[in-house]
Amino acid sequence: METLVIGSRVSDSVEGLNCFLFDERMGIMTYHSGSMKIEQPTFQCFDAERKILYSVSETETDGHVYVIQVYPNHTCKLLYILPTGGGSPCHLSLSPDHSMLVVSNYADGVLTIFSVLDTPTLLFQKSFTGKGTHPTRQERSHIHSSRFTKDGSSFFVADLGLDRVLWYQSDMIEKGTIITPPGSGPRHLELSKDEKFLYVASELSSEVLVYALSEKPTLIQRISTLEPGYKRENTVADIHFDEKYRFLYCSNRGHDSIAIYRCENKNGTLRFIGHCKTEKEPRNFTFSPSGAHLVVANGSSNSVTSYPINRRTGLCGLCNHRIIVEQPVCLNFIG
Repeated sequence: METLVIGSRVSDSVEGLNCFLFDERMGIMTYHSGSMKIEQPTFQCFDAERKILYSVSETETDGHVYVIQVYPNHTCKLLYILPTGGGSPCHLSLSPDHSMLVVSNYADGVLTIFSVLDTPTLLFQKSFTGKGTHPTRQERSHIHSSRFTKDGSSFFVADLGLDRVLWYQSDMIEKGTIITPPGSGPRHLELSKDEKFLYVASELSSEVLVYALSEKPTLIQRISTLEPGYKRENTVADIHFDEKYRFLYCSNRGHDSIAIYRCENKNGTLRFIGHCKTEKEPRNFTFSPSGAHLVVANGSSNSVTSYPINRRTGLCGLCNHRIIVEQPVCLNFIG
């Protein structure tokens, strides 16, 4: 059995972090335990070596990160709490050597970076100013996520409010800025296996943007997450490659689906191959450790669902299990 941690958009009056046991053969989830009454624990990342779970508390004006020790029996102990220096922290990224934690504060466009190996220390903090073209969603900077390269030498930061992706070296010196199309709203990021291409999930334009990385990154493709003719409201959320980097998946909220693309590894471009229909408002999603199942957090359906993946085609079968979880947002397999 694998262990799945689910973080939810709930108040601190209930347990917002819950552990489920996941059956890889059947794709079935069984409740194991709940822990930590945290205000809106909407995103987590896990240090598998030290067995430490990092969770945001996505409060609008004074966000925090909870640092939690996870024991083999899945009991938890709160080690300490870090103030994020901004509002609505919505994403965490841990460097490959587990020494740096990058926090994206959405509400006020503050990027915060901590050293977390020994004594927690604030390494870097910056507030961004400006606005984009969307009248209500881009009235200011909104830092939404970050993504490290495999060797940890650099990382990317998505600013949904200012239509840009910042590229930093690991010493926090800015390496470059990628200006995305006006009104696109970059939300989450993914890299190709060889890290020559960057894939940007554009929340507001319902697209995946593909950039060839160099000293001057070049936009080489804009591809919709929707079928032609779809006119209803939709926003894009999460984006991930499968374990072999053959297929790219991106979630649609409104269309309520996961868009699936085949990746052409030589030139980095994508070819749309289908949708996996989900329940309402699919946000974060992940793959089971074996890669056999796609697991989706459906925020507005108060559910988490799993779907078998055809490893040859990349497409998903019908839902094979559904559990009820209040406003699930983030999913992590922690072993």
